[in-house]
Amino acid sequence: MIKTTSNYKSVLCLLTGCLFLGGSPALAQNSSSTTGAGSSIDDLLDRATTKVFSKFKGKVPADLKDKVMKEINRQVGKQGDSSALIDKVNAQLPEAIKNRLPDQVLSKLAGVKMNRMEGFSYWPGLTDQAHLMSLYKPAQGSNFPLIIYVHGGGWTSRPSAKSQPSWLGQAVKRGYAVCLVNYRLAQESPFPAQMEDLNTALRFIKANASRFDIDAGRIGLWGTSAGGHLVALMGTSARVSTLDMGANDRSFSRDVKAVCDFCGPADLYALATDTSPGRTWDTSSPVASLSIFLSGPATQNKARADMASPVTYVSGLCPPILIMHGKADTIVPFSQSEKFAHALQARNAPVEFVALDGQSHDIEKGGNIDTALNFFDRRLKN
Repeated sequence: MIKTTSNYKSVLCLLTGCLFLGGSPALAQNSSSTTGAGSSIDDLLDRATTKVFSKFKGKVPADLKDKVMKEINRQVGKQGDSSALIDKVNAQLPEAIKNRLPDQVLSKLAGVKMNRMEGFSYWPGLTDQAHLMSLYKPAQGSNFPLIIYVHGGGWTSRPSAKSQPSWLGQAVKRGYAVCLVNYRLAQESPFPAQMEDLNTALRFIKANASRFDIDAGRIGLWGTSAGGHLVALMGTSARVSTLDMGANDRSFSRDVKAVCDFCGPADLYALATDTSPGRTWDTSSPVASLSIFLSGPATQNKARADMASPVTYVSGLCPPILIMHGKADTIVPFSQSEKFAHALQARNAPVEFVALDGQSHDIEKGGNIDTALNFFDRRLKN
């Protein structure tokens, strides 16, 4: 394998066509004069690049030119839509490489140049990993609507510092700023520490809206699994004093304009006590992540479980909420979101409930991303 700096150069040359200048003049000439995403040369290059990147898991082999040319020869004469292949290339290109690509190539790959502020604290005086956030926004413009993303992980794990949601570039390209917010894990400090952290982060963002080029009046929340639970809890309890906690300026409200909850638990007592065929997640034993989150089994402390449950705070004052859940989910039962949606509907709260036939717990992908971003478009841009 070659060094990272060489990776960037190889990928740049590959995607702009200059890699082929020495070996295939005709191909190079056609490639430079054909800039449309639907051209036959581009399609061929997309297919070959996808194949090579897939085989080497996104890394660039030293003999890249030979491998791509060999794959192009295999692809000659084949027909088909290249859009799915372009998506695969885009998904496999590391963000560090993507940010160095020319605008023309980024446009072709549905990529985007962005400004980023990574790994800074939202809690005064605290710089530990639990209290860091990162902000990504379009390279040009200001007053962006903001999506705050809260990670999942069963309340007991967080993604690596370099990890980003697969849809981040797509959201920025749509004109959103995206903020990734960490919070204390259950083993670091049980509930309600997570609400203290997320409330603090939200108020910090609002207080620094002009600095971050975001519109404090157009903020949405998005989370999956445990992250879905936390954003749903933030949205439903925004005007409830019980969970009005945390640092920073409390003159800033905890209101948001929209919440997107992907398969998050909504009733923690029911999560620990209801039976669900085929469920694989332990939620009732003393060592279960839910028990760690609640400082003990939910079965022994219903009041605390209810305090941490979004369904407890449902009212007609809730912001618009999109709930999506796979019917085949064996980790968080589908019934959790079903119960949450019905409770919101009963109180005439604005809710959209999407039941995903045949899908399990891993739903943050594919068309579900488009559904979520379209929801934010309706709620944060109009």
